[in-house]
Amino acid sequence: MRILIVVHGFPPSHSAGAERQAERTALWLARNGHEVEVFTAESVSQPGFEMRTDEQDGLIVHRISYDVKESNDPFRKLYDNPQVGDALRQLLNERHFDLVHLVSGYLFGGQVIHTVQNAGIPLVITLTEYWFMCTRLNLIQATGGLCSGPENDEKCMRCLMEDKRRYRLPAQSAPVLMDAFWSVAQYLPFATEMTHAVSERRNVLHHALDAADLVVSPSRYLINKFAEFGYDTSRYLFIRQGLTTPLGSKPEHAPRRSDDDNRLRLGYIGQIKYHKGIDLILDAVIRLTESGYTVSLDLWGSETEDPEYVASMKERSAPYANIHWNGRYVGAKVWDVLAGLDALLVPSRWYENSPTVILEAYEMGLPVIATNLGGMAELVEHDRSGLVFTLNSVDDLQHQLLRLLTEPDLLDRLRSGIPHVKTIEEEMHELMNAYHQLLAKSVH
Repeated sequence: MRILIVVHGFPPSHSAGAERQAERTALWLARNGHEVEVFTAESVSQPGFEMRTDEQDGLIVHRISYDVKESNDPFRKLYDNPQVGDALRQLLNERHFDLVHLVSGYLFGGQVIHTVQNAGIPLVITLTEYWFMCTRLNLIQATGGLCSGPENDEKCMRCLMEDKRRYRLPAQSAPVLMDAFWSVAQYLPFATEMTHAVSERRNVLHHALDAADLVVSPSRYLINKFAEFGYDTSRYLFIRQGLTTPLGSKPEHAPRRSDDDNRLRLGYIGQIKYHKGIDLILDAVIRLTESGYTVSLDLWGSETEDPEYVASMKERSAPYANIHWNGRYVGAKVWDVLAGLDALLVPSRWYENSPTVILEAYEMGLPVIATNLGGMAELVEHDRSGLVFTLNSVDDLQHQLLRLLTEPDLLDRLRSGIPHVKTIEEEMHELMNAYHQLLAKSVH
């Protein structure tokens, strides 16, 4: 089978969740006898437009570079860039693929979907976040609050306008006053123009996503969220992602705390950003520490993506020697990181889809303490495989952590309730079945 994987970024230059998902899928397919190529964006801040092709790990990778701001309509170019469509169209005409698999849809959504559809090639999309309904991807408002969804275009317009400092700061400090302001301002030309742009985006991407032959979601929550806002989910398929473990075998479980060491070893792995809730776990751990409990916290993640937030968090935690900032880890080191913990914290403020780090923790026999929200609550069963706490509540998070410190055998009980973690072989078997069924339909 000849398959083209399309994603907005690809390792080694880009290595967030969607990019790594695309890489895992492409490498597995190539190892199992399929001809796989990748179409991706290398840079969206380079003047002009170019595409270069090279080989990486046995894959042919086509990398395009352009400047997303180099346009009369940069907002539209973020989701519907004709240059992307032209480059992909040329590639499809020259290379002839049996199937195209788009991961995420960020940046590429509109043009890629319509170009593939016009070429008559079956299209699979894997959703990794909320790009097709939310310009900000994660349904987090510019002011930092959680958004329930795009109930109307005026709501989305206000969120985008409050991305600008002159609106965001008043919205954070005087929300009632800004509610009154926007009730009038939404009718002014600058606001109606943005509302129209939001409406155009919604229409283009809604119709584009509904045109896909198959949409794969790693969580049921994501499917339900898209159904809630009128997307056609009749062709959506739930496939939880699988893991690739060292040497294809399950790593050793993390060692339990010894009887003479009552220290609770907590850890966080991921982006160091506000929407990930790092401040919540710092505050909870600091409270426990000041109350005399023996607890340690190890934080792993890049410290360069939001320097201002990182600096404020480091300042907050500086007086406490039991809080360790470790920077990024690379690849398989995740197992070594997890091996030194008793429990993993996932305190996100947004509707996470299906966090791989939760599955990795489960694979190591670690319970997870997560926000009772979105795909996290779907994965973490309270009092069985972990504990969940109320969104943004340091008090509730502290309470759940205190339970781990004071309830005898709670850690052991949670360990025993951890569910089976799917391997990448199991995941890809499900995906290949879906591919074959889709191709069989296209023949008829």
